[in-house]
Amino acid sequence: MSGIDLDLWEEEFDDLDDARHRRRRGTKRSTKAQERIDDADRARVVAVARGLLEVYFDDERHPARFGGSMRGTKVVVGDEVRIRPPRHDTDVVRVLGLEERRTWLTRTPDDDADVERVVVANAEAVGVVVAGDRIVEAVGFVDRVLVAGSVGGLEPLVVVNKMDLADPAIVAEAMAPYRDLDVTVVQTSAEARTGLDDLEDALQGRWTAFTGHSGVGKSSLFNLVVPAAEQDVAELGRRGGRHTTVAAIAEHAPDLDAWLVDTPGVRSFGLGTLAPDELVDHFPELADLGCDLDDCAHLGEPGCRLDVDAVAPTRWSSYLRIREGLLGQ
Repeated sequence: MSGIDLDLWEEEFDDLDDARHRRRRGTKRSTKAQERIDDADRARVVAVARGLLEVYFDDERHPARFGGSMRGTKVVVGDEVRIRPPRHDTDVVRVLGLEERRTWLTRTPDDDADVERVVVANAEAVGVVVAGDRIVEAVGFVDRVLVAGSVGGLEPLVVVNKMDLADPAIVAEAMAPYRDLDVTVVQTSAEARTGLDDLEDALQGRWTAFTGHSGVGKSSLFNLVVPAAEQDVAELGRRGGRHTTVAAIAEHAPDLDAWLVDTPGVRSFGLGTLAPDELVDHFPELADLGCDLDDCAHLGEPGCRLDVDAVAPTRWSSYLRIREGLLGQ
């Protein structure tokens, strides 16, 4: 488990930290300095809390600090960095450079806000965790996360937890549109410890970032898959709970050859940096219609081939709501 004191971190300070940790303007490395960094060891950021870092290399977690021109840089869990290993017993790893991100999961506070927060970098999948006993209310949130994952190049995974409290027929109906899109859907109960084999199969061999509302059982599932993580878990009621994860943290599941990233529970998942006309590209059932217009918004334009009856009503409603939000309506 991470040695960082996560209680120092509260999500409402993120915006302040984002501004505080941006690289100082005017900082430029010499060619030789950059060559030294390019030849340095690689590591992966596995925890970040108010400027304190942990990185993973040589099969171990290590505390780390920024070195040289990296001071003031913003990094997130999953970032790949160049490092200088400790030189003596009292030294810590020095982070010298940040590698280009291959994938990312970002969100904004609301659809009309363009202040983007990177949640996780370089993961292969995003697992959106929802509560089975509130599945009808959750599908809009699922659609938002899947759009964000598509924008950032992440494979989608939907985890329906609390199946011990849910109506299986209602869950099956709500999840049918995602199964039709070949999205992996896993049904679990952290309380009853069911569905864990299916969940582990979905996590096998890759980095997956968990996200979801507070109280849906993300940390409980996290602990069942990676018992050594020992994430704090609050008492969960039928209608949710308090925040139990206060900073993103990655933990290794060696039996699965996988990494899991637990992230703080969120109340909303804004897509404010996405252009309204680009939204359709991240709804596969709409992007593949082959309309006569390359930039068809599927709102009745001449040449539009949309058959509303062929699109799941919940998905169509989500598309319209998100688009209206991005347009500021």
